[in-house]
Amino acid sequence: MDANHLLTAWSEARAEGLNNRAVAAKLGITEAELIASACGCFVTRLLPHTLALLRELPSLGEIKAVVRNPTAVIERAGTVRASETSALGVSLVQADHFELVCQSARWSKAFALREETSRGVKQSIQFFTAAGSSAAKFFLRPRSNLSAFANLVGAYTGPDQSQQEAVERKVAEPEVSLDPPAAAPGALTAFLEAAVQVRRPLTFVVRNDAASLSSTRTAERVKRSDRGGWMNLLHDEMDIHLHDDRIRYLRCVADPAADAGWLHWYSDEQAIALSVQCNQGWKELARAACVAAA
Repeated sequence: MDANHLLTAWSEARAEGLNNRAVAAKLGITEAELIASACGCFVTRLLPHTLALLRELPSLGEIKAVVRNPTAVIERAGTVRASETSALGVSLVQADHFELVCQSARWSKAFALREETSRGVKQSIQFFTAAGSSAAKFFLRPRSNLSAFANLVGAYTGPDQSQQEAVERKVAEPEVSLDPPAAAPGALTAFLEAAVQVRRPLTFVVRNDAASLSSTRTAERVKRSDRGGWMNLLHDEMDIHLHDDRIRYLRCVADPAADAGWLHWYSDEQAIALSVQCNQGWKELARAACVAAA
């Protein structure tokens, strides 16, 4: 499918309410290939200078960071304070309301987007792996520094603005069974509703194979999506979206010295979708999730 046909199909799918990842899946391509098809229109391919781009984030002011895997998405607003890289090639982006751990060596593609939506213009910087899957995305907020964003895009615009994107095709790896305990039907919904009721700060972590985003705050509102299978934990500055139909397992890890611990929710493919840390009242939340808490 050439770029013009992709753009047409993209526009039609978005009119149906699909996000970009869902559009790409529907068209049988990677998200990076979909995004690249709009280069020269509302997308600018950036130089893949990941570490330099991450160091520019503080200049943008308040932004929204997004990390997702196939069954969970976390969106958290905040202002980046610093970005550091360890000798092992792991970058740590520290913001006032979130922390992002980046396997930056796996970030190989970067784009700037300026999308027209029913809610207005949406601008972002989006990073992808060599396989074309999303690593992390950063969206401008109403209080973002627009001139700094424009300067960043101008400084890092790549010479290649073709509408084709080469991606590495992953070779299927042998599955390793983790054998996590099966979650009871309705366990995730019960846990989320209990989290709203207890009004205690919880640390939420969503990861993929290139990044991990964590944020700590109280849960405020749970809503089931009209678009099949998704549960949403909503707040003005943090949203978490969970594909309830595909989250099948739960591993509970208690802190023996306190009423604290972790709950790790796994997808039907036995990959961790969401991790939640509770430093007080863990037993109550574990019971809500139908787990025998010690």
